[in-house]
Amino acid sequence: MTAPADLRAAAERGAAALGVPFPLIQAGMGGVAGPALAAAVSGAGALGTVALYKSDAALAAALVDDTAARTDRTFSVNVIPEVADRLLDAQIAAVLDRADRRIAVNSYGLPPERTAAAVLAAGHRLIVQTGSTADARAAAGLGAHAVVVQGVQAGGHHLGGQPLEELLADAAGVGVPVFAAGAVATGRDLAEAVRRGASGALCGTLFVAAAESAAHPDYKAALTAARAADTVVTERFSIGWPGRPHRVLRSPVTESAEPLPAALIAWTTVMGTRRPVPRGSAAAPTAEAEGLVGEMARYAGLGCGAVTAVEPAAAVVGRLRAEFAAALGGGPAGAPVPVAPVPGAPVPAGPVPAER
Repeated sequence: MTAPADLRAAAERGAAALGVPFPLIQAGMGGVAGPALAAAVSGAGALGTVALYKSDAALAAALVDDTAARTDRTFSVNVIPEVADRLLDAQIAAVLDRADRRIAVNSYGLPPERTAAAVLAAGHRLIVQTGSTADARAAAGLGAHAVVVQGVQAGGHHLGGQPLEELLADAAGVGVPVFAAGAVATGRDLAEAVRRGASGALCGTLFVAAAESAAHPDYKAALTAARAADTVVTERFSIGWPGRPHRVLRSPVTESAEPLPAALIAWTTVMGTRRPVPRGSAAAPTAEAEGLVGEMARYAGLGCGAVTAVEPAAAVVGRLRAEFAAALGGGPAGAPVPVAPVPGAPVPAGPVPAER
């Protein structure tokens, strides 16, 4: 059995890699993870994330500015190279231009080498989400400060097809702190992930129902009532993001023996413009959505049973910190995991000031 001191040391390495007190990353969920949620999570001692998804440069800059205005802590921005495509370079340029402190860029999937190089040259942290240990090692080779291994237990789009426990078992020797993603829903789950070799976790489902989340109220309500069996991995929501299986809450769209007829089922706001939502769209239901919200892509992982109420993000982070400390048995419930200096961390360059 791994000693509590060793588990604490692993968690401290994870926290140091992120530059935050607690080794927890809030996932960058498109449409749902806006500045309010990112700032609230960062303010509670974890790493909040604002999602750029398909934002153009102007919107990416505005999201960074808005998040920075809400917190004096570090935060991260999430990019999805395979979805952003030609927008990616403009997104990164806008982020690097507007960042007023050392932040993190969290890439869903391996980023292009030029993207990784630009982030590191500017003195920011790079986090890469992966679905295999081969990709995790490749991410470390790109200079990532931390890598996430995502198991099929996770909600949202899947980067691979393995359970989290298999990925963690094979992740030794990656060379940088590894973060677990997939049904890490309590501090006890986090402690177990650390026992299996992780240095922290990335969580998305836990924060969908946070008070600061931009998810639609009906989506939040459905999530608080759901259990693991209410989720399913499907490819029925591929419009706008094809080729990635995804775990969602069950609905008529997923449970129909044959795909339901094509139709416009809702309206939502994208970059300030009202747009129709076709059945099968990858868009998650945000607060602006109107229509058949229950037939939209309501992403949720196997840990959804731990989400029982709409509550502030700070309460979610605080509970995980208390449960994690208690699970380690090395200190009182709620004892913080201290941050150690980051050995060899690059010094921020250019206009980026010292980290707050």
